[in-house]
Amino acid sequence: MNWTRFERKILAAIVVAAVMPLAGALVLGRAVLNEAYQVGVNARVRAQLERGLTVYRDHFVALRKNASEVATAITEDWAVHQALAQSDNAALQDRLHALMLRYVDVARIRVRDASGQILASAEDPSRLGGDHRLLDIGEPLALASRSASVDVTVAAAAQPFGDYQRAGELTEVYRQLEKGTGQVAGFYLVVYMGFLLSVIVIALAVGIVISRRVTRRISLLADATRRLGAGDLEVQVPTDLRDEIGELTRDFNEMVRDIRESRGRIEYLQRIGAWQEFARRLAHEIKNPLTPIQLAIQEVHRSYKGEDDAFKRRLEDARSIIEEEVATLRRLTGEFSTFAKLPEATLQPADLNDFLRDGARSLQAVVDELRDDGGEVQLRCEPAREALPVRIDAMMLKRALDNLVRNAAQALHEHAPSTQSERVVQVRASKVGDSAILEVLDSGPGVPARDRQRVFDPYFTTKSDGTGLGLPIVKKVVLEHDGEISCGESDFGGAAFRIRLPLRMP
Repeated sequence: MNWTRFERKILAAIVVAAVMPLAGALVLGRAVLNEAYQVGVNARVRAQLERGLTVYRDHFVALRKNASEVATAITEDWAVHQALAQSDNAALQDRLHALMLRYVDVARIRVRDASGQILASAEDPSRLGGDHRLLDIGEPLALASRSASVDVTVAAAAQPFGDYQRAGELTEVYRQLEKGTGQVAGFYLVVYMGFLLSVIVIALAVGIVISRRVTRRISLLADATRRLGAGDLEVQVPTDLRDEIGELTRDFNEMVRDIRESRGRIEYLQRIGAWQEFARRLAHEIKNPLTPIQLAIQEVHRSYKGEDDAFKRRLEDARSIIEEEVATLRRLTGEFSTFAKLPEATLQPADLNDFLRDGARSLQAVVDELRDDGGEVQLRCEPAREALPVRIDAMMLKRALDNLVRNAAQALHEHAPSTQSERVVQVRASKVGDSAILEVLDSGPGVPARDRQRVFDPYFTTKSDGTGLGLPIVKKVVLEHDGEISCGESDFGGAAFRIRLPLRMP
């Protein structure tokens, strides 16, 4: 049976709550049994322990007496007296080393004058270690010529002192056990019950915390679901854990994001469809009267045979203006008709790098047809180094790319670059995650931040002679490729249009 992570957590909490009291009982029971069997609570053992303490105390008294005798012997040594009387510190130092060899329990000897200054000293570092207990004894030297004193440090093995302390503690435990054996058993029972109660309280607290945490996250998810059902596509649920509920929450957030993006695509395509129908009708209504208007003004101009030169000039000016405006209207109706007749994309497998290489020549032609005296516009096409398998309608995507490159070239012709002298339009492809990126960058003035979302709306334009249909066409094409397009700032300081297409792995 496969257990989920959430189920394993609950089972682990239950197992811990059940095992901890048992483990505590085993530990306490083992301690009680060890005390009972290894020690034994009876008066004879206590008496024996007390006799052992007496032996230790007698031993320490003997050690103290021996240390005092050694200190006295060193103080009364004739060679020490002679060296001090002669103020021969070197001889005194040698004598102290000889005494250290004689008395194996002496760790250090120091001779001081009346001011406390050390005249000579000798010590054995091995006897000053942590496994020795040190006893300092100071003895005055009775000299006729000068006052001095001898400090003798006697070392004794530290183990007897530790044994004595532990024996005293054990004896005290026996006295207490003899006074109330029943109280000891009751004490262990109370401790065990307290331990068991604390474990139960902790298990309950942990269970409450886990359950509340789970139910709180489920409540948040349920509330988010209700808000989504009410049409709130901005709802998001915090994701903080890596369990099934966390995965469900992340899946929910991804679902809301997909719905929001899909709804945005659908709404935009519906809006574009409505604008296409409007453009079709507008083109039809405008295009029909254009030819009669142009023919009428031409007929009026030809039919005038008068001799009034001023009127004739005004008539020629009127004809020129009308023909120019008719040409403008024809161009607009042509763009409206093109926009209205934009077909749906038919996607086929392709490599975006090959698409970019194949289209480089036609893109160069788009840039060249806008050549002016302000300087040459450099077109740079940079395919990615790795394959970019996608599904595209090559004709429609090329049309969208032509529009972006044409807009970039027009911006460079209308506005000189502000940060560099060269005019650059760069088209490059790259891979980011599971998406292919197609970018059109330029060194022109760029698009103001406030207009970067609106540039894709139909009939919104910043050009004096623009119709605002080029970028909506581009976005419609990209959306029909299941992609996204955004407007930002390029590496050159100008505009950057980034098309994101999903990779289609073989």
